[in-house]
Amino acid sequence: MKVKSIFSLSLLLPFAMIFIYVWYTSAEVPFRDDMYLIKGGFIESYCKGTLTFADLWRPSASARILGYALIQLANIKLFGMKSRMIVMLIPLLMLGSAVLIYLDYRKSLLGRLSPQFIAATFVLLSLTIFNLVLWEGLTFSYGFVFQSPMPFFIAGFISMQLFLAKGEAKYWPAAFILPVLAILIFGGTHSFSFAPALSATLICYILTRRNSLSKEFWLRVVIIGLFLAMLAFLYMYRIHYNDYFPNSSGHHLDKALDNPSGVVQFLLAAFGASVVGVNAANIYFSFHSMVVLGFCVIIIYCLCGYLFFASKLYERTYLPFYLMMQTLFYLIFMMIARFDYGIDYGMASRYTCVSVYGLAGIIWVIIFFLANSEDLKPRWRVLLYVPIVMIFSGIFLTAIVEWRIQPYRKAYYQNIKDIALRVDTATVEELSKFQEKPTLVRQSLMILRDCHLNVYGPSSVDRN
Repeated sequence: MKVKSIFSLSLLLPFAMIFIYVWYTSAEVPFRDDMYLIKGGFIESYCKGTLTFADLWRPSASARILGYALIQLANIKLFGMKSRMIVMLIPLLMLGSAVLIYLDYRKSLLGRLSPQFIAATFVLLSLTIFNLVLWEGLTFSYGFVFQSPMPFFIAGFISMQLFLAKGEAKYWPAAFILPVLAILIFGGTHSFSFAPALSATLICYILTRRNSLSKEFWLRVVIIGLFLAMLAFLYMYRIHYNDYFPNSSGHHLDKALDNPSGVVQFLLAAFGASVVGVNAANIYFSFHSMVVLGFCVIIIYCLCGYLFFASKLYERTYLPFYLMMQTLFYLIFMMIARFDYGIDYGMASRYTCVSVYGLAGIIWVIIFFLANSEDLKPRWRVLLYVPIVMIFSGIFLTAIVEWRIQPYRKAYYQNIKDIALRVDTATVEELSKFQEKPTLVRQSLMILRDCHLNVYGPSSVDRN
């Protein structure tokens, strides 16, 4: 009972802080990218009675968002498209990720540390996951696209790890069902980094266990490899056809190759922004300071990669290694796709939806190494506390800044709600506050009004 109480506090207190932030801040109306899904998208097709699966499968900026489309469709049918209904799901998805990580975290440390200590130290990982550096994916409904993939990818990775390692029949269903949910349903842009992160982790597994691999293991590798290749084919087939954002489907690799210095700065700033959120960075740091911070973060990643092998954590789990690899490849793919927008674009809050899990993996590795290094000299032990202090200094600074901004952000979302309720007379300047083309915003809001959805539903209108 004591262990459960400590774990509940370690998990639920950070969760509660994020939930409260989302509850008091989130937008009640569609915002930004949602506008493309209304006018000319699957929501307009639904209102006209012409909705097909092709509308739901339609790519958005070269990524499938079927899961979000299905959730939004259910929201329309059950709740009249209340945006906050979807936003409030996001902390619950993050909670699912945290629980999955805890199960592996606990398993990796049992026998080395007491259950009470394991449950207590998990608060460090929880605070990293429930982190206001993610604010952009916590305040409006399209943020679901950024945040929803991780619990499914973590569950998919764990299931495939068990399938490859053990091969027992009970592991087969999850190993084939969860990757489908992760890649085809909820994957979004995360799907592009899943394959290389999984491949890097598989190579790590093979190298660390090369003397004990059976023929059955290699057969399972072939089976799961073919299965994932099939999922990749389904995901990528005609990925650019009828894209909501056709101009964003082209990657900017050629421009990146012409500017290697810019590429390095872009990536370093993105890694730095996983520790200090972009708003806090704009207030307290210069861009070059964020590049230096990102360089320090990269060094910590390299150090923890070494510690992962030195401590033989791989004998218990590969999940922290996978989380670090997922972060690395996600930021690389994001850089390729967004490099043309400027070398500071990778600092955007929405791109921290993966990198916070990489930080959780780092803290996990450090805790495991310290738990297995009783003879470590005090000065080296203290040195390993430095990354944790740096990470949480950034997290707390970001939290302070975001809570200071919160009233203004809440007022901003209330303002655009008021604008939506008088869409006919709203000016171009007012409609631009939805951060999309004013003409598209007006047309989208009128579709919702005609269909009595969102703030135009009977209950919403009555309240106003």
